[in-house]
Amino acid sequence: MKMFLRIKIFLVLLGSISVTMSSVPGQTAEDFGAIRGQIIITRNDSSELMGRQRISGRYLSRAERSPESAASVLPERYTIPEKTVIYLEPDESMHNRIVSRSSARVILDQRDLMFYPHVLPVQQGTTVVFPNNDDVYHNVFSYSKPRQFDLGRYPQGQFRTVRFDTPGIVRIYCDIHAHMNAVILVLDNPFFTSPDESGNYSIPDVPAGRYTVHFWYGRNLVESREIEVRTGTASTINFVY
Repeated sequence: MKMFLRIKIFLVLLGSISVTMSSVPGQTAEDFGAIRGQIIITRNDSSELMGRQRISGRYLSRAERSPESAASVLPERYTIPEKTVIYLEPDESMHNRIVSRSSARVILDQRDLMFYPHVLPVQQGTTVVFPNNDDVYHNVFSYSKPRQFDLGRYPQGQFRTVRFDTPGIVRIYCDIHAHMNAVILVLDNPFFTSPDESGNYSIPDVPAGRYTVHFWYGRNLVESREIEVRTGTASTINFVY
């Protein structure tokens, strides 16, 4: 059961961040460009890494869960895909052309007393499924203005769902386990992604025009840059944090 849910998570999340040219009616392949680049994390993030983050393809062991021990296993340059999101905000001239809704269902998992991923980008209209894969009760809730809810306590093997219709930042918590938290970024267009474990990211098939590129990491928006996407061109934007 657990293995099935974990496989499903990756498949559903992969589908949630794909973008296609059909999302912008009336444009042809010649009207699109792309944005790509690399995200590099250089600062000491050991306090957030305790007990939850992957380093070199693995999770920290119990012996590595103190800030001092976690810092000792951090490479000088690394990327944590589950905490990192790149997303686009169109300028006013583009806004009405690319704003859209989704009927997708994606998963924000609860396992090992953590939410996974830590940051989940979704398009407005998406339903998020909250399965409990721990052998304890969880109680997921949010007081964030775009979507307030309290799912109540439920045990391992059960799940609850919430639909997110309003763009904005929704901060997620567990009423039973105070250390558990996550962020759902509800976006009004499908142009967003997370990097791979080497920090590389790509957003293809972006309608030509002007955008703000936002780099979100962990609990906060880190940096924003303006860019013009040109027809048939892949623009490169790298971020270092």
